[in-house]
Amino acid sequence: MTQDSTGNSLSSRQHALVLAAVQEFISTAEPVGSAQIVAHHQLGVRAAMVRNMMAELEDGGYLRQPHTSAGRVPTEKAFRYYVDHLAAAATRIGFEDRAQIELHYSSSVRNLGDVLRDTPRLLSILTGQAALVMAPRLEASIIERVNFVRLRDNQVLAVFVASKGALQNRIVDTERDHSQDELDRMARYLNESLEGRTLDEARRWIEAQLREERANYDRFMRDALALGEAIADYAGRPELYVEGSLQALEQPEFSDRGKMRELLRALDDKTALLELLERSLTNAGLTVSIGSENYDPRLSSLSVVAASYASGSSALGSLAIVGPVRMDYDRVIPLVEYTARALSRLIEY
Repeated sequence: MTQDSTGNSLSSRQHALVLAAVQEFISTAEPVGSAQIVAHHQLGVRAAMVRNMMAELEDGGYLRQPHTSAGRVPTEKAFRYYVDHLAAAATRIGFEDRAQIELHYSSSVRNLGDVLRDTPRLLSILTGQAALVMAPRLEASIIERVNFVRLRDNQVLAVFVASKGALQNRIVDTERDHSQDELDRMARYLNESLEGRTLDEARRWIEAQLREERANYDRFMRDALALGEAIADYAGRPELYVEGSLQALEQPEFSDRGKMRELLRALDDKTALLELLERSLTNAGLTVSIGSENYDPRLSSLSVVAASYASGSSALGSLAIVGPVRMDYDRVIPLVEYTARALSRLIEY
């Protein structure tokens, strides 16, 4: 006996039949009949028994019959069962796919931003689905250095450079005017203090220092910390790269104009997509959201396979495939997992 995500038990034959029905539907995008199951899968039972078992699985919410004379279509519950047991089977990526991903990340001289922009294109080509990549969150970036440039009276350009090349500028209005020499000394002080910290860690350190008594009477320290705080408090939203919208539309599910518009609207809303990927950062490893499991109603007819990439134990960003519930999870899941690991290795290199 095996259990689904709600704790309900299936017999070994029911288990095999659910997996077979999902696999057939993924392959054909057509309702699945008992004769088709018997022809393509060795379940050890005749077609009549398969029909009876399919009726039982329909009663259990795993299958539905769109028309009286048609075969049956797996429900979200069946896809969830399939994905849960697929993950348990530890599906591996194929040699050719692995080689293509490794080649994509093999060059040590490529700019990280270019690699991130190209990653969704690679995933879309490999899967035939829409692919998303969220660039590293600035808060999680390791500080390489800060610079301050005097622009005019009481105005400074504050520059934050991350260890992987990310750069953020902000114009800061100051309480008093500073010479460039003063600003250079402030930058040296902060660089010595903040080296190796993430932007989020730097923010907390600066806040703690500003509460120290010394900051009340050491004007140089207080002014330097104020400039550092201006950078640390300004993270902004990370970049989002999307590829493969047109490829995704080639799936049979999107021949319906309504569903086509639904997919395009979902892929065009960068704010919602960023929230989707940011949610995946809170989960270790890979996450699969199927249909109504997605918090955004515009994704209720879609599935999302997402994984975070990291530097050490710190998650920096995430990548995902968005496609129909009838997605080839057997192929997509290992591709997403492997790509996230390859990107993590590149960042740590």
